[in-house]
Amino acid sequence: MKNIIFAIFIFTSALCNAQNYSFVPDSLRLISYEELMKKPPSNVELVYYENGTQTTFKEVIPLVMQKKLVPQMFVDTDGNYKILVVVEAEEKAENISIAYEGMPEKLKTLGYSFGNSKSDTIVLITQGGPFPRLFTDEVKAIFKGNGEIDDNKYFIINTHQAQTIDPQMMLEEEISFEQAKMLGIKTSEMLNELVSYFKSENKKVFIVGISYGCFAGQDYISKFGNKADGYLLMVGRLDIAEDVWKAYSEGIDAAFEEDAVRTKVEQKAEELMMINSHKIAAAYGYKRYSELLKNTNLSNLIYYYALRDANVGKLTEDEIEFLKTKGANVIAFDDVHTAWRNHLKEALELLLAK
Repeated sequence: MKNIIFAIFIFTSALCNAQNYSFVPDSLRLISYEELMKKPPSNVELVYYENGTQTTFKEVIPLVMQKKLVPQMFVDTDGNYKILVVVEAEEKAENISIAYEGMPEKLKTLGYSFGNSKSDTIVLITQGGPFPRLFTDEVKAIFKGNGEIDDNKYFIINTHQAQTIDPQMMLEEEISFEQAKMLGIKTSEMLNELVSYFKSENKKVFIVGISYGCFAGQDYISKFGNKADGYLLMVGRLDIAEDVWKAYSEGIDAAFEEDAVRTKVEQKAEELMMINSHKIAAAYGYKRYSELLKNTNLSNLIYYYALRDANVGKLTEDEIEFLKTKGANVIAFDDVHTAWRNHLKEALELLLAK
């Protein structure tokens, strides 16, 4: 479960210059960041620190997530991932802000932007996770690479979430489920601030929510109404299985079987970050959005789901019927949770045509 979740967004914004490592065969080549982002791995068997000490994918991922380590991926002639080398990252402050002239300084701190700030169309992304940091170059690479979005035509913002504003709270001590709920409230409120601001600027505003971000997007609608011009929500759930969200609320690993229907509850996560991540996810997952959205017109919503989704499970017939009766465009794809990026281009085309 954890490895699959991390595959949503796992790599930092740049790859180090390749070095000649004695433990990396000459037959392997280092791939570019853009190539890697098109298909991030869910696991790699051979993982090394730059001094040749062998480690594990599971051990280094939290440090990569915190930008303490930078990954280098080596592949064979067929493009198969063979060796991951992690290098100590240079300490540097990342200046994350929304570059939009005239925007109040407080709002500028609520995200990372790229594209044409003069555009009449704003795309607000709420990322998967929940992770302790906001992704910048990674999101840009995915939306330009997989999504082929024209950043000369649109102004794109990856919006902060409560835990990306204050990442240390995920990394220092275990939080309670009640604390996690407050973080969910704050995330939805921040999204509302940005939607409200850009609508006041007479902009067309679209929301794109992926995985955890899908839950954030639908929570925003349930709290503040359908105020955006359109929504693309991918690989989420309206009413996730009770035993899964309850396990998550206690920091316990849980997932779905291969049929994406039957659930499996495991043991409490080992890493503090994952324990807190589970709880923050459950702060949305415990809600029944089919009830919360029952009086809402969703005709401007596109909802993609995976038929083999081991992370959140596939939509039930009741969820599909609910969305359709509310006017949503529901689209299934026969793949796993992380394959959403393979459908991002077509999904964005549908959204931006609205």
